[in-house]
Amino acid sequence: MTNKELKEAMMSEESIIFDGAEYKCISAIIYRKSGNKIKIRAELMDKNAHSVIIVNPDKVERKHIQT
Repeated sequence: MTNKELKEAMMSEESIIFDGAEYKCISAIIYRKSGNKIKIRAELMDKNAHSVIIVNPDKVERKHIQT
């Protein structure tokens, strides 16, 4: 996901898919300095809201709801 997509998904509190597992939502977007670069990471809340996982947003997808 792009930075813009991360922000949109976080603000709408959408369910998220990462590595085949569903997460409740994006709870934070993290910017980390690494040398002269900034790395963006997504913090995903588990479905029970008990823990989070910090991941590379390139592998994060919005859950597509079928109608």
